[in-house]
Amino acid sequence: MRKFVAFLAGAALCAVPVSSQAYEAICGPLGVLHYQKEKSYGGYVLYTNHRGGTRTYLINLEGSVVHEWNHGREAFMAELLPNGHLLRVEQGPGSPVTFGGWHGTLREYDWDGNVVWEYTIRDKNRVAHHGFDRLPNGNTAMLIWEKMSWDEMIAKGRDPKDPTVYKDGFKYPDGKVLEGVWPDAIIEVDPSGKIVWEFHVKDHIGTAKDQWDPNYHLPFGYIPAYFAGPDWTHWNSVRYNPKTDQYLVNSRDWGEMYIIDRKTKKMVWRWGNPYAYGAGSKEQGYARNGDQILFGSHDCNWLPNGNLSIFDNGTMRPSGNHSAVYEIERDGTFNGGKIVWSFKTKDSNSFYSDYQSAAQKLPNGNWQITSTNNGHVFEVTPDGEVVWEFVNPMSGDEPYCVRKDKNPWTQIHRAFRYAADSPQLRGRDLKPIRKLAPSCPDWQTLLKYKPSPNGDEAPKVENTPASDQKGSDYAMPKK
Repeated sequence: MRKFVAFLAGAALCAVPVSSQAYEAICGPLGVLHYQKEKSYGGYVLYTNHRGGTRTYLINLEGSVVHEWNHGREAFMAELLPNGHLLRVEQGPGSPVTFGGWHGTLREYDWDGNVVWEYTIRDKNRVAHHGFDRLPNGNTAMLIWEKMSWDEMIAKGRDPKDPTVYKDGFKYPDGKVLEGVWPDAIIEVDPSGKIVWEFHVKDHIGTAKDQWDPNYHLPFGYIPAYFAGPDWTHWNSVRYNPKTDQYLVNSRDWGEMYIIDRKTKKMVWRWGNPYAYGAGSKEQGYARNGDQILFGSHDCNWLPNGNLSIFDNGTMRPSGNHSAVYEIERDGTFNGGKIVWSFKTKDSNSFYSDYQSAAQKLPNGNWQITSTNNGHVFEVTPDGEVVWEFVNPMSGDEPYCVRKDKNPWTQIHRAFRYAADSPQLRGRDLKPIRKLAPSCPDWQTLLKYKPSPNGDEAPKVENTPASDQKGSDYAMPKK
């Protein structure tokens, strides 16, 4: 055991300053790896496994379960509502679309696991996917994909000779064929399930700066191929701002965030990729990002100070794949904004997820970051110090202590942090029930870190005097 612990001793990202080199290993520990209680925001973490698991967990920062919901069905993600209920997205049969992020059903559970509300939109023309938001008035906003024919898309201006036009249908690897192109829409449903407000990308296709250009898309040959074809815009998060009556949404494929005014149904701000509307001026290419900032981004949010946040996956970034979290301050113009805070690691091996993921700014200024691909959730201070780190030990509903390469599957789409006195948890019994992975070692005790006085630089070594050495490297010139 001693040798094994030594092998893993560098595995925690927490143990390394934000500017350091990464630790790389095929095998690594699962569970809570690090916790600096005095610097952490504290509270509790809610998550459900992205695919494969049937439960939702509420854990403390020591890795103990304080509450769980057993749903009997797998899901995409879950979030607590101010009334303490759980809103969870779940898949079901009959979806023509199987792009990443599809689900079709929202279910609301009370604290005891009873279904108190649900809404399904999953048919041959519309499928709910990714994000949602419960509004203060009780309505629920959802993202949906909706079908357009390729003839409609061409009539809107798409070049019919574009190789991403699949007029005979897009063929999935399993041989199934998907007809049409599926741009995004926002729908708002009331508690009775009636759609009371909607916004459709298909109604705003054009070449103006507040429209979606019909000929902008990911390049032909992009993998998975549907991203450059029928999954044209691929929004993945939607958040409502009751102060401004506006929606904030994010497009993975376009590398942009948008603000949609609810009253006018117009795009009033966009940021992240000026090439999407013909404004990019720098040349893009090998190792050159040009003017584009976001690549494959996820999880946009309004912040209390008026700024915005985004998880930038950095997928297919020309200068190299590298994830980051940004806080953006807008300047009042249509496409203006500057990054006022960011977090990334010097080496992408420490922190990178090519799909999904999330960032939540906590009330004390710390951030909780979810890196989906490895089920990696951690908390950083404003200075970038990692004060809590967790790698999901649950695959399906079974705990594991160690992950080897990609086995087991441990993905988390988004995790959420809540204080004990938050509206979501106030008055609840939050005593530990059991350890999330009870048979696993106490990794945070075993993974003690001893910093090198050289930081991320190689130790300095003074060679012995040349006169004491033999060999050509130390040969002295003859006088």
